[in-house]
Amino acid sequence: MAQHLVTKRILTIMDMILEEGSVKSGSALARSIGYSAQSFDKVKNDGRNFPIDVIYKFFSKYNINPSLVFIDDIWEEHSSNGQGFYQQNTHSSSEVAFYTDIEYKTWVALISIEDIQGYALNHKKDEYIDQLDYMSFTKKEDPSKIVRGFQVKGDDMEPNFFHGDWVFGILKKSYTSIKLNRIYIIVLINTIIVRRIVAVDEEENLLTVSMDNYAYPNHTISLDGVFQIWEVENALKSRFPMPIQTK
Repeated sequence: MAQHLVTKRILTIMDMILEEGSVKSGSALARSIGYSAQSFDKVKNDGRNFPIDVIYKFFSKYNINPSLVFIDDIWEEHSSNGQGFYQQNTHSSSEVAFYTDIEYKTWVALISIEDIQGYALNHKKDEYIDQLDYMSFTKKEDPSKIVRGFQVKGDDMEPNFFHGDWVFGILKKSYTSIKLNRIYIIVLINTIIVRRIVAVDEEENLLTVSMDNYAYPNHTISLDGVFQIWEVENALKSRFPMPIQTK
């Protein structure tokens, strides 16, 4: 198996740390993250890849922003302008909401109905995200894509989504990237809702949303109270299709 790009970038950062002199040798660096010198040599010389637990320990031990390794634009920015890769406060940091191993297995944080209020209050805290439940799946697309799973609460989106279903969203980083009339997960001050976004008015600072359950009317949300927006791409449903009646 060819060496993964993530491993190559980590080795580059390790070389910079060694050149700085704060760590005396590659063996010492490996031991500092609980990795054997022999295994480190195989990664460096034989094209092996770092295990995910070693990558996590390396990021934590040396204050590495994971975005540098996983997101191409940030890596290229720091490569081109000579910025350090292991400053505690790295310029152009970006949230990485999942862990990806060398086989492109993606670990997605899951926000259950019970977690809704806690996530709304703590969605920026890494220690809170780390203690959530996770699920994994094999994904051979861009591993830097930010994905999370949210459990649907209530009957707002019936008949498409029922209470207890799971929806998986891609984080939207600007209002201009929102596609109208699609379904989104919207993280508010103290709750999380699933809605169709039918209009975005940045001048009036309002989001207009609708529900698939026609018993509920459209309503507006102040953009000041919107913390995150995730576009729904996949779902796990708790209900089976009704059987066809035959004579």
